[in-house]
Amino acid sequence: MKIKIRVPSTTANLGPGFDVFGAALSLYNEFESEYVPNARKTSFILDGEGEKLLPKGEENLVWQSMLETFKVLEEDKYNLKNLNIRIKTGIPLNGGLGSSASAIVGGIALANVLCGKELDKSQIADLAVKIEGHPDNVAPAVFGGLCACSKDGDGDHGIVLHLPIPKLKVVLCIPSFELRTKHARQILPESIGLKDVVFNISRVAMLTAAFCRGDYSLLKQGMQDKVHQLYRGKMIPAMDEVFEAAISAGAYGAFLSGSGPALAAFCKEEDGLNVQKAMVKRWEKENISIKSHILDFDTKGVLEV
Repeated sequence: MKIKIRVPSTTANLGPGFDVFGAALSLYNEFESEYVPNARKTSFILDGEGEKLLPKGEENLVWQSMLETFKVLEEDKYNLKNLNIRIKTGIPLNGGLGSSASAIVGGIALANVLCGKELDKSQIADLAVKIEGHPDNVAPAVFGGLCACSKDGDGDHGIVLHLPIPKLKVVLCIPSFELRTKHARQILPESIGLKDVVFNISRVAMLTAAFCRGDYSLLKQGMQDKVHQLYRGKMIPAMDEVFEAAISAGAYGAFLSGSGPALAAFCKEEDGLNVQKAMVKRWEKENISIKSHILDFDTKGVLEV
């Protein structure tokens, strides 16, 4: 039996919603597994973005997530020797687009189908949060759409609110340099001032209102942030200038995708190409090579295909 799973990329925070907001996008990783009872060796194939960078075998995050799922389901039938695994990575690594969340959700979903689909999406999300640590990328990878997450305790994804999906395009610009999530978290201060807290609360309120009311004119102000972008931006050349270029070209708002270094902007479909060109042009002034995409919001989340 061959199983194929597709998991969307995600963009988290959306500016002020640190570890809270996340959205699924139409850029995907695909995961396949096939049970081969009498196989003599592992077939672990990587294609795409992670072909030369990701480990093949026990250290791969997909396999580790499959193992955790087998433990939860009390299944000891499967091991690396009797599974052929293929991973096609369309999501850039260490770009702030949820590549690790995709791998975790993909591994859980593969193992779940192998074991008879015992876990529903809510349970998949619970297990994924236990592995990942926070829900802002995991929730939209599982459920799709635009999510606001509240993590309760240490064990589950807590409350996931599904907000109206904007009728907009997402322009993504991904630079050639990497910014690892661990380092991007380490540079954040342990505490922030009261004025910055109030600033972010007001922006989260605007952002939520923008999505719920469909008033995207609020996004320019609603995507401002003083909790994480202020600090991470010091490692990303011309970040604020790229934001300004996007907005001048017609974007409603722009933000750092997850922990970066990818930058994203929301805009109308007819403005997508102009926003893309403006963001790329401004970043290229810094002698940084760029990959860019104009994407839709994914509405399905993790899916067996």
